[in-house]
Amino acid sequence: MSLATQISTARHIARVAEQKIRANTGLRISLLLFPNDTARKKPEHMLRLVANALNIGYEQFTARTRKRETVELRFIGALLLRRFYPDVTLKQIGSFFGGQDHTSVINGISRAYNLLETNDIIFCTKYNKALNTVNLWLKEQ
Repeated sequence: MSLATQISTARHIARVAEQKIRANTGLRISLLLFPNDTARKKPEHMLRLVANALNIGYEQFTARTRKRETVELRFIGALLLRRFYPDVTLKQIGSFFGGQDHTSVINGISRAYNLLETNDIIFCTKYNKALNTVNLWLKEQ
């Protein structure tokens, strides 16, 4: 089962649980998923780490350009935000990237998954480097 499927399944289970609790008690609750205890570490810091790991300036996340290097940085950033910060909305992710629309974020995540599934060597190398950096950061106290 792919990571995207696992995340989607976990979100579905949380939504169903929220609906059942609301139906049985009348209370509206929100179940948040926090893998690797990311609650204390900010998404902005993670994005800075990703940019540094790839030797690209943090400001490139908001740059209005379609250069592959910058676009892939945003793809990787969005993918890692969805993975490690599932409570961050698509709209919020778009705001990290200069106010992009949520549909642009969805498209970017979809294209990133495509690049990973087709084993694009350049993209996979960048993604793995960023992922390893983030994992080390999350393990720090």
